[in-house]
Amino acid sequence: MEQRADNGPAAISSPGIFRSVGFWSAIAIVMLGGWLIRARSAPLPETSSQPGQVEGETNRVGDVHALARLEPASGLILVGARPGARIEGIAVGQGDKVASGQLLAVLEGHHQAIAQVALAEAQKARAIHQRELQKQKLALEREQFDKQQKARLESAGRVLASKALFDQITTRYKEILPTVQGKERFDLELKYLGAENQNLKDTLEVKSVQIVQELAPRQRKLEDQELGDKSPDLDVIDRQIELARAGVAQTEVRAPGAGQVLEVLAHAGEVGSGPLMTLGDLSAMVAIAEVFQSDVPRLNVGDPASVRVLEQSVAGKVARIGTMVTRNQLANLDPRALQDRRVLKVTILLDDPTLAAKLVNMEVEVVITPGSAGAATPRAER
Repeated sequence: MEQRADNGPAAISSPGIFRSVGFWSAIAIVMLGGWLIRARSAPLPETSSQPGQVEGETNRVGDVHALARLEPASGLILVGARPGARIEGIAVGQGDKVASGQLLAVLEGHHQAIAQVALAEAQKARAIHQRELQKQKLALEREQFDKQQKARLESAGRVLASKALFDQITTRYKEILPTVQGKERFDLELKYLGAENQNLKDTLEVKSVQIVQELAPRQRKLEDQELGDKSPDLDVIDRQIELARAGVAQTEVRAPGAGQVLEVLAHAGEVGSGPLMTLGDLSAMVAIAEVFQSDVPRLNVGDPASVRVLEQSVAGKVARIGTMVTRNQLANLDPRALQDRRVLKVTILLDDPTLAAKLVNMEVEVVITPGSAGAATPRAER
C-alpha cells in the first residue's frame, strides 16, 4: 500500500511555484519594455555648449562656454603645387619666417625654364644691337645723301640757268637753218641735236633731284618708324620673354604672404601629391569657438572672452560671429557631455598671441561674457 507524506495545508507543489514566478516576470518585462520605448521617443532637452556639462546642467549666469581651436588670425595657409610634379628642392624649413613672395620650393623643369628666359633675353639683346647698328648706318647714309643732294641742287640750279641759253640757241638755229645747205646744214643740225639731247638730260636730272628732295621727308619718316622703339619685332620678343618667365613661375612655389613655416609636408626628390607645407602669420592669434546655436543670439562683436591655454587664462574679445549652423567638429572628452551638437563658429581675437602661437591647432576652452561690449557694438560681422 502506497503511503504519501502529508506536509499540511500550507504545502504547495514545486511546479505551481515556478508557474507563478514566470507569470510575474513576464509582466515585469513587458512594463520595462514600454518604459524604454517612451524614454527613447521623448525629445532630448537642449543643452548648452559648455565643455563637460552634463545634460540638464546650467551654466553660470550670463557666461557662454565652448570648445575652440587655436589658429592664426589670417588662417592656416596650405601651400601646394600641381600633383605629379617632381620636387627639385625645398628652400625653407619648419620654423623659418618667410616674406611675401619668397621662394619656398622648386619643381621639376626649373633649370630648363630659366634657360628659356636667358635665351629669349639674348635674342632681344641681339635684336636691339642690330637695330642700333642699322640706325648708325642710316644716319651715315643720310649725311652722305644730304651732302650729295646739296651738290645736285647746285648743279640743277646751273642747268636751269643754261636752259635760257639753249632757248636762245634754238631761236638762232631756226633762223640760220633755212640759209645754209649741204654739209654746213648737216653739221649745224648735228650740233643742235647734241645740244638738245644734253638739255633733255639736264632737265631730267633736275626733275630727279626735285623729286628726291620732295620725297625725302616721307622716306625718312618710314625709316624712323621701322627702327623705332615700338617695333612689332621687339613686341614679339617681349612676348616670348613673358612666356618664358611664366614657365619659370610654374616651376617655383612662392609664399602667398608673410608668416612662418609651421609644417613641411614634402621633401626634395619626391613626386608631389599636392600639399607642400603649412604657413601661418603668428603675430595675431584667434580661437575659433564652436558655440551652441541657442547661445549665439546673446553674443555681440567685442564681447570679452577668456581662453584657457595650458592652465593659463588668455584674455580676448569676440571678433567675428558666423551665420552658418553646422555640426560640431570638436568633441569633449567627458563621456557625459553631448557629443552631437549644432553650433556656429565664433572667432575670438587673443590680446596676447605669444602662448597660442606655440600651440597652433590646439583644442582649448573659452568663456564668453555676453553683453559687455555695449549696446552700440554691431551684432556680428556677417
